Amino acid sequence: MTARRSLDPWDYEETVPLTQPSDPSRESEEATSRLMAGYDPETGQYDVQDDATTEVGQLFDGADGPSHGGRNALIIILAVVLVIALGIFAYPKVRDFFQANTGGGADFAGPGTGQVTVTIPMGASSTAVGSILQAAGVVKSQQTFVTAAKADTVTWGNVQSGTYNLKAQMTSVEALQALADPANRVRTQFTIIEGMRNSKVFDTINKATGVSISDLQAAAANPTSIGLPPWATSPPDDPSEGYLFPDTYQYGANPTATSVLTPLGNKFNQVTTSLQFVTKAADEGLTPTQAVVLASIVQMEATPKDMPDVAQVFLNRLAINMPLQSDATVAYANDPTGENPSNSVFTTDAQRALDSPYNTYKYPGLPPGAISNPGQDALSAVVNPSGNDYLYFTLVDMNGTIAYATTAAEHQQNVDQLQAWCKANPGKC
Repeated sequence: MTARRSLDPWDYEETVPLTQPSDPSRESEEATSRLMAGYDPETGQYDVQDDATTEVGQLFDGADGPSHGGRNALIIILAVVLVIALGIFAYPKVRDFFQANTGGGADFAGPGTGQVTVTIPMGASSTAVGSILQAAGVVKSQQTFVTAAKADTVTWGNVQSGTYNLKAQMTSVEALQALADPANRVRTQFTIIEGMRNSKVFDTINKATGVSISDLQAAAANPTSIGLPPWATSPPDDPSEGYLFPDTYQYGANPTATSVLTPLGNKFNQVTTSLQFVTKAADEGLTPTQAVVLASIVQMEATPKDMPDVAQVFLNRLAINMPLQSDATVAYANDPTGENPSNSVFTTDAQRALDSPYNTYKYPGLPPGAISNPGQDALSAVVNPSGNDYLYFTLVDMNGTIAYATTAAEHQQNVDQLQAWCKANPGKC
């Protein structure tokens, strides 16, 4: 198998209004008046009695007379104002740090209990995620989660949409880290196995995702809408048969028929492009649609190691208009819906007598559509066949051993070997 950032009420710049500047000439006249009023002609001294300056100077200098107190007081006042201003500007960063690293006063203490499943939609902002987590009881406050995401943008950048298993009452930092850890993401997936028919594919997807089979059939009826190339068509009743590429696929919340089938179509397109499928099919004389039909037969007839040889046998028969005589196509013709699959690798005379375009014993050439969804090995084998000249192949035991022949007589000998093995191993064939 083969963010928009939400408005934080603390994130602003507060400005302190300045006092109106004084008139320098007026200040000079007032200073001169004070000096002349305190002049003592006998001593030639100036006795300046500025009450505010003297009192402040006494307060800081411990002296009774004039001092440097006024200047010191001004420096201290300015320093206090500066500290306040820095505090205002620094507060948001300090707050973010402590809230992000300690949970803040509005956050749970953590580490959380139980299990809570939350779904994060694609493109959700940290505010939206915080709201989802708060509503689910994972974090106590939307804002503390936003703060944690802003404080750790690297971790926030690793958060993806999807469904997660978290705990109740986590700190915002723990919740952020849990969302960024892929181990906590719920891996909802389904697996399509090589050789599945569309009926089984739709049933598998329906059971995994809940998308109705009728919706899946409707979406698959328009191959290009699910990412398939324009040439990817089968009969009108099931046009995507053969093109729903086998692999394991994950799906998100609220799946739809188109959203779960498109990855299968995209993968088919990717694989066939890498194989140069269209060009190489033409080299083998096939349209790409015919090559898919043949690959769907090869998928059911051989294991990967034998696929290039088996593909070449069928190509050799097509070249001479010899019926393919594939039991796999006969099984499909007798049970086209896949509702009653047979566990036998053989077909009966009655089954081979059925008049159906899928009966390659009765009709030469390829059937009108694919009989299964082939994987990469089968697709590759058809456009990269082995180059042998065989016209026959058959199992010779139930261990998967295949024998090839160029003539009907040689082929009969190989068939006899198979029958002998089955007789020696009752219940195995």
